[in-house]
Amino acid sequence: MDIKSIIENALNIPVIELSDPILSPCATWYQLYQESELSGNGTVTEESETYDIDIWCNTREDSELYAGLLKASLLNTKYITYPALTFSFDTNGKMWRANFNFKHIKED
Repeated sequence: MDIKSIIENALNIPVIELSDPILSPCATWYQLYQESELSGNGTVTEESETYDIDIWCNTREDSELYAGLLKASLLNTKYITYPALTFSFDTNGKMWRANFNFKHIKED
């Protein structure tokens, strides 16, 4: 799954590395973990990857606008769970952050 392309195509803003300086508006993403679902006999039946996407903006209104656009794009992507969305203000960076958390169910 190419998260960076999904973000760039939906929002047309830079997608930066986590270690890069944050210049609004921009987005960051990272994979939190991978997990496997096991059946009763111990065989793997399904694998999933959990992702976080952060959209960084100067105003809450901008973060809500970009979040709406990205949410629509994610909902049109196959094999992902409904994304959980939260908004917060980062006091260190003095920016608003829209945060998505979702799972991508890997195809067999």
